Amino acid sequence: MALPPEGPQYDPQVLLNSQPVIITVIDPLTHRVVFQNQTSQNKFGDISNLTCHEKIANCPTPCAFCKMPEAVDTGKPTASEVPLPNDEYLLVQWAQVQTANGSTHIVETITDITATKRQQAEAEGLVKRLSNTNRDLMQANQLLRDQSIRDSLTGLYNHSHFQETLVHLCSLALRSMRPLSLLFIDLDNFKQINDAHGHTMGDQVLREVGWLLDSQQAPGRGTARSSDFSARYGGEEFALILPDTSMDGALSAAERLRHRVTTLTMLPELTGLNTHPLALTCSIGVATFPIHASIPSDLVVAADAAVYAAKTAGKNCVRLASPANPAAPLFAPLVGS
Repeated sequence: MALPPEGPQYDPQVLLNSQPVIITVIDPLTHRVVFQNQTSQNKFGDISNLTCHEKIANCPTPCAFCKMPEAVDTGKPTASEVPLPNDEYLLVQWAQVQTANGSTHIVETITDITATKRQQAEAEGLVKRLSNTNRDLMQANQLLRDQSIRDSLTGLYNHSHFQETLVHLCSLALRSMRPLSLLFIDLDNFKQINDAHGHTMGDQVLREVGWLLDSQQAPGRGTARSSDFSARYGGEEFALILPDTSMDGALSAAERLRHRVTTLTMLPELTGLNTHPLALTCSIGVATFPIHASIPSDLVVAADAAVYAAKTAGKNCVRLASPANPAAPLFAPLVGS
């Protein structure tokens, strides 16, 4: 019977010497080197029978990063990434091996991973830059959206966004069967203020009224609740939507707002108005959904008519809209709701 042909035979030391990584065999009891491959000798010279931590790492005692004892205790390979002072990195690995006489030695391999670490750092830097760019892009998009729906002078929402929001909030009021009120605020004698003090002062008046209506811009200074929606309707006209607010609650809020407008000339920015014979006042119209209107567009018409009634009554006052058709249902279906 013919025996199978034997495979090629290799000298283990020749195999170890052919490896490009540093391979050193160490006695864990004494930390003395018992074998080096050629790559190790080229790097450190012949350090046979010398202490590994002194000759390899230049440490007087076992290195802080050394996990050789753990490899001995667990019988499993261990590893450490070691940063060098010159900004290079080494991967040091330890694995247990049994000698022919039953002793335990440790095979220590050292691989230069500087290129890999630098590529990793570059990749992390790229990810961070991309993350920052995405964040900046999101902020820019949010800023563009804010600019498209806000009035540039007062910071309040603009006319078109007011119209969209009124439809949405009326739909919510319809579904919840809760009232909603709308205040139209028109500054009295604003043209005369502009003529007497200039448009710079007029713009400041509009800003101050805007801050008064929007408590989110100036916490503690405004009159609106966080749930209220304020907008510059156009020119010297403003609108304030009061969700979940009855007619009586809206009238009380309108009176408080009317009074606060008369006190704006106490602000340092507006003290110049005190020299003018016409005081800074406003006329306010109040309309409540669904008492005065059953659809958003009619609510606007009702509030606007109430403002006109306040102007006709002598200005600096609050007027309530006329009730809608009493025969109409209180909560009529909204188009698109």
